[in-house]
Amino acid sequence: MGIDTVLYGLSKSESPRDILTTWKNSDFDMSGFKAIVALDNYSKGAYPSNLIKYLKSGDTDFIPYFHSENLYFTDDQLLNKMFSSKENVEFPVDYSIMVDTNYASYIHQFIKSDYSDLDNTRFNTIALLIREEFRYDYWFYILENSKLVDFDKAFDLNEFKKGHSDMHANLVSLELFKSIDSDAFKNNEGIKYTISKSEAIERADYLIENLFCGEGGKEFFHQFSFLQKQMKLFLIGMLEINFKSGKSEKNKLVELFDYMNEVVGAYLDREIRISYEYFKKNSNLKIFNKIQRNGKIDGLSELLSNIAWDFVAPRAMEFFLRLDTEGRFFLPFFLSHDGGLKEVLNMYDAKAVLYSENIGPLTVSRIGSVEYFESEKCKIDLNYYFSPESLRKRADVLDKNRENIDSITQRKYEDLLSAIS
Repeated sequence: MGIDTVLYGLSKSESPRDILTTWKNSDFDMSGFKAIVALDNYSKGAYPSNLIKYLKSGDTDFIPYFHSENLYFTDDQLLNKMFSSKENVEFPVDYSIMVDTNYASYIHQFIKSDYSDLDNTRFNTIALLIREEFRYDYWFYILENSKLVDFDKAFDLNEFKKGHSDMHANLVSLELFKSIDSDAFKNNEGIKYTISKSEAIERADYLIENLFCGEGGKEFFHQFSFLQKQMKLFLIGMLEINFKSGKSEKNKLVELFDYMNEVVGAYLDREIRISYEYFKKNSNLKIFNKIQRNGKIDGLSELLSNIAWDFVAPRAMEFFLRLDTEGRFFLPFFLSHDGGLKEVLNMYDAKAVLYSENIGPLTVSRIGSVEYFESEKCKIDLNYYFSPESLRKRADVLDKNRENIDSITQRKYEDLLSAIS
């Protein structure tokens, strides 16, 4: 039973027993792997109790990665302890809420006491972050704004701060925000910082110097920059097919599979499903509202770049799943007021994730790809697209894209402009 079969078993698991059966019956070496699985027949909630009520409150800016808070965690070490001990096995679980660029700017406004652009939802959410002491991070904000950085230049700290003053100011405000005395705020004693502004500046400087002024940081950002460019290339093809093809949504989907195989060089399961919903609804998804046939093309490339970063958001959440944190397992959340981004994040019901230090994270949805396409009566030859020949072809295309992604994207973008007009 290979890793694909393990993933399928996890996707079908309804109870802890199902997970254990899949894990123990695998002939794939599971040592070093961890799994987090959302279960229907399981009553233990893993989310922070003070966050659950806001997640269930309806229209909230907090977005969980998994479709349910009833999560089961496992790895070989936990299983060995479970079978060798009659007592419950306890382990720490960590979490963090990623803020996007908009929320970073809202927090900056909050720190500057500029509430003019903060509606009740945003202001109340910011207040919740302080009162409930929710853990948050600004990794996605930094990733999204790395697009403004020219990594071919060698920066020293002062040069970077001079050229990217807005980013530096936001990071200083985020550090100050993180230090606000929660008890004083809850007792209506106003905003009291536990660090000085100079200390916040030092922390922001340290972060920038480590991320943007050294080779290690450049390599990290290049990885996500290429992923974002691949997403943009994918989006361009999806839109071109939608505007150019007069076929049904099912046949458009086949064309998009071919496009992934021959142009993108990667199978994107999450994105292919969003694309199919787009084909069906014909531009009713909020995130694509501004892109219409015979519509404006000024600024379209930048808009597609921004949407591509939205598509990177769940991939960033998956990336940080496997990093070392205070807990043994890590749960990612997202915070955004962007309706289109929230729509994208909520369209894929993540059921399980399997990962190790070297592989993954590999995510499966509550409804597997085969079942999804069959339920939609889409005749996709998955045996062909996942044959050794197709896998090799995508790998070759991906290698070429790493060298020529910008020129390939520009050529395909021109095709999209022709299709739109």
